[in-house]
Parts: sequence; C-alpha cells; structure tokens
Amino acid sequence: MPARKAVDSDVSVEKTKPGFEPGPEVRQLEPVALEIRRLREEDGLNITEIGEKLQVSYDVINQLMLQSYKSVMNTPVVFEAQEKIRLGLG
Repeated sequence: MPARKAVDSDVSVEKTKPGFEPGPEVRQLEPVALEIRRLREEDGLNITEIGEKLQVSYDVINQLMLQSYKSVMNTPVVFEAQEKIRLGLG
C-alpha cells in the first residue's frame, strides 16, 4: 500500500541555523570543525578569513588543521571557553 501524503500542508519542518554559525548560544565544536575544513578545502579561505567568518580563534583553527600528536592544547575545552567569552558569559 503506498504511503499517503499529509492532508494538512501547513505542517512543515522548522528551519534552523547551522550549528557552525555564530549565534546567541554556545556552539558545539564538531559542526564548527567540519565547516572550518570545508571553508579551507572548498572555498580556499586562509585561517585568518575563516576565523573572522566563524568568530573562532587562530589557535583553535590551527589546532584543528594540524591535528598534531605533539599538541598540548585541549581543543574542545579551549573552544568552549572562547565561546563563553564571545557571548559574554565568562
């Protein structure tokens, strides 16, 4: 039996902003990291341009790009702290 379409066409999926866009709440690192990589690879932006667009510090972006085994920065913790500062919560 084929699926029936909803009779009420007023019901729609609510559109939300992507999790990487700077907004009024603390963002999660994962979607921001994916957008940083996409901007670097597809759009060819440099680290400074990405930082300005997404409001993320050079240190966090550089750490995500390098993914070095020698890294001493706890990127998720630093990112969360910087998000709270960006929003005036910290």
